[in-house]
Amino acid sequence: MVKKSGLGSIAKAWREADDVVRQVTGRRLGELFGRAFDLYGEEILEKVGAKDAKDNEDTIDFDDPYFILDVRKGARDIVVKGAYRSLAREYHPDTGKKPDPKMFQKVTEAYKKIMADRDSKKEG
Repeated sequence: MVKKSGLGSIAKAWREADDVVRQVTGRRLGELFGRAFDLYGEEILEKVGAKDAKDNEDTIDFDDPYFILDVRKGARDIVVKGAYRSLAREYHPDTGKKPDPKMFQKVTEAYKKIMADRDSKKEG
């Protein structure tokens, strides 16, 4: 039998793997491996007590910097940076595939806010 703390580390590893795969492929693990993987991941998260944001769409804050960058709050700095860079490249007004100055600014502000929050937590 797996202890509750073991489930927490499994759920954390699953989230981190999902973030990394998204940065590399642009798709989530559930999209790549099908519904069975998604259900297994959901089961782990429910046992740990965490809920995925897609199940609580009525509570999504569209101005949340994590939502804008499409990363989880516990994502590592390198994942946040990768998400920012890919979105910045996509929306850059001069060189982007889908030039959108407002979205570029929104993505940049979200990245700066996340990194400032993390820096202040490290100092305090």
